[in-house]
Amino acid sequence: MMPVGTGNPKDVLQKLINDATEENQPFCILGVCTGMRNELEDTMPEQFQFTADRDYADYIYLRSDLATLKGKKFQAKRNHINRFRNSYPNYEYTPITPDRIKECMELEAEWCKVNNCDQQEGTGNERRALIYALHNFEALGLTGGILHVDGKIVAFTFGMPINKDTFGVHVEKADTSIDGAYAMINYEFSSRIPEQYTYINREEDLGIEGLRKAKLSYQPTIILEKYMACYKPVQWKW
Repeated sequence: MMPVGTGNPKDVLQKLINDATEENQPFCILGVCTGMRNELEDTMPEQFQFTADRDYADYIYLRSDLATLKGKKFQAKRNHINRFRNSYPNYEYTPITPDRIKECMELEAEWCKVNNCDQQEGTGNERRALIYALHNFEALGLTGGILHVDGKIVAFTFGMPINKDTFGVHVEKADTSIDGAYAMINYEFSSRIPEQYTYINREEDLGIEGLRKAKLSYQPTIILEKYMACYKPVQWKW
C-alpha cells in the first residue's frame, strides 16, 4: 500500500525498495488511486510502471441513493425489499454489539463453507481479515448491523468512516437461501449511516463475475480506478 503520514515519502519508498531488493523481490504497491499515482510521479518521476487493475476498482455510491432507493433506476431493488418484507414480516435489524459477534462468526463460517472460500486466494484473505475485524470490532471503531429472521441471523455487515464525507462498507455476508437478504441488509445499514457522509464506498469486486454484476446493479456514481505501481529499474517476469 502507498505510505501515508507526514514527512518525505521518498525516504520511506527508498527504504521499502531497498528491502525488496535485499529479499530479491519486486517492489510493487497495490491499490494506488489516481491521486496516489500523481504523488508517486511527483516524488520519483518515471521510476514506476502503472498497471490498471479493474478487479480492485472501488465502487462508490451516493449515500442518499442506497438509503432511499428512490427513482426508476432502483425499482428492481425496491421490489427485492418488498418481497423480503412480505416473505419475512417478522424480520429484525439490530446493531452489531459484542454479544452478537459469535453469531456473525457462525454465519461467516457457513458462508465460507458454501462458497469454498479457503480454496480461493481472494476470499481466503478476506476471511482472515474479517475474522480479525470481528475479534477486534470495538477497538477498530467499526459499526455494523445484523438481520434476523425468526430469531436466526441471516445477514450482517459492517464498516467505518474513511474520511469526512465517505463511509466504507468493508463486509457484507448473507444466507443465500434467504431471498433478498443481501438487498435488505444493504438497505437497512445504508439508511442508518449518518447523513454527514455523502458517499458510501463498497470496495472492489475482486474480479468475481457475480459480485461485479451485483455492485453495478446499485448504480455507482464513481468507479474509482486503482493501479499496481511497480518500481521500474528491475525487470521482473511474472
